[in-house]
Amino acid sequence: MGGFARLLHVEASPRGPRSRSSDVARRLIDRIAPGTVETLNLFDAGLPPFDGPVMEGRYALIAGEAVSPDVVAQWEAIRARIDHFLSFDAWLFSVPMWNFGIPYPLKHYVDLITHPGMTFTVGETGVVGLAAGRTAIIVGSGALDIRTDGPMAALDHQMAFMKSWLGFIGVTDIRTVDIRPTYGTADDVENAMRRGYEEADALAAALSRPERV
Repeated sequence: MGGFARLLHVEASPRGPRSRSSDVARRLIDRIAPGTVETLNLFDAGLPPFDGPVMEGRYALIAGEAVSPDVVAQWEAIRARIDHFLSFDAWLFSVPMWNFGIPYPLKHYVDLITHPGMTFTVGETGVVGLAAGRTAIIVGSGALDIRTDGPMAALDHQMAFMKSWLGFIGVTDIRTVDIRPTYGTADDVENAMRRGYEEADALAAALSRPERV
């Protein structure tokens, strides 16, 4: 692939340098996209509300009904968020596990940018995602070992959700890095971080290889 022209790092942790998922994500960024990355920390992003009036406004706009200028402005702001997201040719999500799932600002962001006619369409053949042809990387961390071959795989509402959502909006090239378990003895955590770094380095090497022609 030889790197990316534009990479968006969607950071879903508020812990800054103490975040294990962000730490491994930054290591990956250093290897695949120095100088070409934009970081969006969702805890600092000032995401607009997605509440009842906004939803009702969307239904009214789809139906061709008159709406207030405030509703128009709200949906223009949401459209701008979606256009920004789709302007990248790759995304890197650093995602800690919170209560078996994803942090709430990330779910908020997903809800803001996932709409028919904006990130997907529905036709006679079914759903067509508008984010096709791009790469998504998920760096996930968590205290529970929910890897496919792990003892708590049934509790995975984190990585499974992210992969399902990305697939829904059309992404087929989805790569993952797992950092688990991040709770336990010092050796347990050190080993989890070592494996995470190794996976990130291997992924960076794979992404940096030129495509065969």
